[in-house]
Amino acid sequence: MARSLLIFGITGELGSRVAQLAVARGHKVYGVSRGSNTRDRADLAGVEMFTGDKLDRDFLEKTLSKLPVDAILDTIPSINGINNIHEFFPQVKNVFLVSSTGTFVPLQTLPADETHPWREENHVNFHGKIANDKLALELFAKDKFPVTIFRPTNIIGDGRVPLDLFGARDIEFFRALRDSKPLTLPDCREILLQSGCNWDLAKAMTLALDAGDKIAGEIIVISTAQAIRLQDYLATAMEFLQSSSEITWVDADEFYKAHPEHTGLPFLRQHMCFNIDKARKLLGYTPEFTGKEGLLKALEWCKESGLL
Repeated sequence: MARSLLIFGITGELGSRVAQLAVARGHKVYGVSRGSNTRDRADLAGVEMFTGDKLDRDFLEKTLSKLPVDAILDTIPSINGINNIHEFFPQVKNVFLVSSTGTFVPLQTLPADETHPWREENHVNFHGKIANDKLALELFAKDKFPVTIFRPTNIIGDGRVPLDLFGARDIEFFRALRDSKPLTLPDCREILLQSGCNWDLAKAMTLALDAGDKIAGEIIVISTAQAIRLQDYLATAMEFLQSSSEITWVDADEFYKAHPEHTGLPFLRQHMCFNIDKARKLLGYTPEFTGKEGLLKALEWCKESGLL
């Protein structure tokens, strides 16, 4: 059945891909953008666009709330944004919010699933996304706010620089590998990384349009099917780049003490390994790409776009 979907963050990596897939499936798609995003995005042909700020209450009331939408996707939700959707769009059947599996860390079980504890903030998990998710689920419990929270793992694929082994997305890391420069790295070789290819993640959210109210109030992890070790992730990148870099591994704690500028390292050192059976069952979701294939797509895009 054709749906009418409003996407906040339409020009972003996930929003644009959901839009393209939804239009291809016959859904009506409206998009909202402030017009300032210059990042790579999917084709938005067939999308009816509106320029404005999703937190502008006047814009919401006078323009967006008048649209005949029955589903909303917010790719970068916030407390104010969630409250505004709740207030101005009481008629919608589904509200999809993009969160992150970073809310679950540190993992107590491998693989983890949606039953894993996540509500307590700690030194490494994603506090802002936890607050968003708590609010959305409170509104569901109180007012039947029809929210579904998607928690993707590390996003990978064409359109963005992939994760490096310092916990950032610095193209200089991959240029050093390309040029076979020697690298000293924190020893995270056995850490498990489970990525999600952006097109697969978008597919999952598009499939959710067919699920209706059976997914309201649910948290759903979306990802590739399996995690890989960081040493295998690195080996894949080196093979693609034909790198002969000499790698020196040093104790990760000592490395971080010497290089506190690598602020993403504490999170990189957390295992990311998840069961996606819930997405399979509720959405009929089957990821097309493995983590290694997603990395190769990202590196190929970096080459084609002149970054490598």
